Amino acid sequence: MNETEIAAVIAEAYHAHRAGRVTEALAGYARVLVVRPDHPDALNLAASATRAKGDGVAAAALARRAVAAAPARADIRYNLGNALSGIGDPAAAAEAFRAAMALSPDHADAAANLGVALGRLGDIVGAEAAYRTALAVDPDHRMARLNLGNLLGELARAEEGIGELREVVRRHPDLAEGHYNLALALLRTGDWVAGFRDYEWRWKTEDFASPTRHADIADWDGRPLDGRRLLVHAEQGLGDTLQFVRLLPLAASLGARITLEAPSVLVRLLTGIAGVEDVTDRVDATAFSHQTPLMGLPHRLGLTPGSVPAPAVSLTADPRRVAMWSTRLRLGGEEEVVAVAWRGNPASPADRGRSLDHVTRLASLATPGRRLMAVQKLARDELEAADVASGWRVAGTGDLVVEHPGPDFDAGRDAFLDTAAVLVACDRVVTIDTSLAHLAAALGRPTEILLKRVPDWRWLEERSDTPWYPTVRLHRQTVAGDYAGPIASVAAALARG
Repeated sequence: MNETEIAAVIAEAYHAHRAGRVTEALAGYARVLVVRPDHPDALNLAASATRAKGDGVAAAALARRAVAAAPARADIRYNLGNALSGIGDPAAAAEAFRAAMALSPDHADAAANLGVALGRLGDIVGAEAAYRTALAVDPDHRMARLNLGNLLGELARAEEGIGELREVVRRHPDLAEGHYNLALALLRTGDWVAGFRDYEWRWKTEDFASPTRHADIADWDGRPLDGRRLLVHAEQGLGDTLQFVRLLPLAASLGARITLEAPSVLVRLLTGIAGVEDVTDRVDATAFSHQTPLMGLPHRLGLTPGSVPAPAVSLTADPRRVAMWSTRLRLGGEEEVVAVAWRGNPASPADRGRSLDHVTRLASLATPGRRLMAVQKLARDELEAADVASGWRVAGTGDLVVEHPGPDFDAGRDAFLDTAAVLVACDRVVTIDTSLAHLAAALGRPTEILLKRVPDWRWLEERSDTPWYPTVRLHRQTVAGDYAGPIASVAAALARG
């Protein structure tokens, strides 16, 4: 195969590659590599196609061969960086992106991806500089400006971050991620009218967790419904559902006859909540004149931080379960019992920096006359038998005794029924920002919430209280990653009563 024939095969394979026929493209690149194992274009393009097929390790190996064949080509170094990022090696990826930038200083994509890699390595200063380098080359670079805006928000430089995100929206008005991320930033600062308006773009983003549902039913715009039936359907996480159901009576006050479509695991817990005729996990869409997603209610109701309906209690626990767990755990005596939760779902992106590494971080809360009761589900190997009321404690805590209700706690298809009962029976609750925080607060329990330096938007900025829940106190990190201060603050709050 001569050079002309090689170029023709690569061109044909590349055409298939661009059309999404990746297997066909790889076959073409392979034909070239049989006769020219060090052909840089065939290797580089084969690396991209292999990555598209999901084999990141093989893609990185091909990209390394391409670099060896043509070490002075910035595009090949850049492709290697992408392959290494794909297999979770941000340090090596950063090295590749830096090499690409050294060869081609105006490579805005390499600078932007360097920012991503450095962010994953925790080099926030370097990440910011990389994004700004990309924007100096290409002010219209969407990813660089979007990531810079989000990064500035995470650094508690809210106004700077909002400024960058507004610029993204100005330059790219149809970019859903721009509107969505601007919404989150605005919501955190308390600008809920503008924030919830842009939050409507969430459905158009590529990675939004909840699918669009019931689009064949007319969308409710917030105007009075005069007795017509409104389907409100839950979205996103369980904590989101527990929080936003307190807005349902406000919607009902506008003449809506409401059915709440909720996750199956929450149906029993939510049955009987105010403002709702029915709670179900399956609906007949033909029975409704209008629909709205649950977290769309703030936009449709014109909600502001000063207009949140915040009853002390918006959920109730089953009295029989409360009595059962009170007896079983010997609650209600002279000792104060503090329910504790220290970790969220590790698979959730929201858990980054949110959870404590171990319950022993809460050791300072265990004072004479006070019992600590873990209220999150734990695997059997995370528990050990103990001489406590339930017979179980959290394993691996040494002299610190953290009781647990036992392996059958909240077993079965219904989430939180046992947890709600135990929370009601305990005197206070200490938790990180997870669904348990919303459950405890919705039950009206005195709740202390540990928050990371820049927490989720719903907790706003700086304040120690929240318009959502009158029985909650917030304890915020002052240094990112350092929970020592918030835990000491909780200990002092518990001591005050």
